[in-house]
Amino acid sequence: MKVLLCILLGMIVFTTHSTAETIRITSGEWEPFISQHIYQFGLDSHIITEAFKLEGIDVEWGFFPWQRSYENAKDNDEWDASCCWWPDDETKDEFLMSDPITETSFVFYHLKSYKFKWDSFQDLKGIKVGATIKYHYGNEFMNAIEAKTLNVQNAPKDEFNFRKLIAGRIEIFPNDPAVGNAQIRNNLSPDEANLITYSPKKFGESTLHLIMNKNKKRSKYFLDKFNAGLNKLKASGQYQKMLKDLEAGKYAN
Repeated sequence: MKVLLCILLGMIVFTTHSTAETIRITSGEWEPFISQHIYQFGLDSHIITEAFKLEGIDVEWGFFPWQRSYENAKDNDEWDASCCWWPDDETKDEFLMSDPITETSFVFYHLKSYKFKWDSFQDLKGIKVGATIKYHYGNEFMNAIEAKTLNVQNAPKDEFNFRKLIAGRIEIFPNDPAVGNAQIRNNLSPDEANLITYSPKKFGESTLHLIMNKNKKRSKYFLDKFNAGLNKLKASGQYQKMLKDLEAGKYAN
């Protein structure tokens, strides 16, 4: 009897484990929203994990350079989705997009020694502006590039642009303030960090989303599950607590 009971229990455990659902999500580094090196992989990763958990789905994360993260979600059958992306036209054309996860905006970083003030993008004519490849800084900024109002120099990573600021190769650089402050803290010495500040004027307000390939059979299923879990997370108050945890610095390391 004991042997039979052990066999039955073993079968139950195996069956439960084998039917558990898992979604595999690619991501990059954009602390404090997303990072493999900080608490719960960052605010947005934490929100996604908890939202799926409420729908009975586990999350497996894979961290790559941003372009590879995007391409893996687009073309690699081993990955189901990617986090987190702005709702630009190219991304909306190639992927299904979740409800908004968090909000972002941009400010211009500059050296304290550089007297900088602006009211419109017309004020930025003649100023050397840094930008990061494949980033979308809002329609106003991107339209100003199209109209050749901005003199933009691209770099592959945000961190390189902060180095270019210090070296005087660019004069201003856009970034989300929470992200920019984390990058300065993690990549510059205290003396270097003390050289940099930012203008308080915000622009390019947007949202971050989970994206899923339109051509994969289970993408719509996973998307509906995530959106449902996100709504439950907000209704429970846990989502709001996570936002307060961000302000308190819980996702800073």
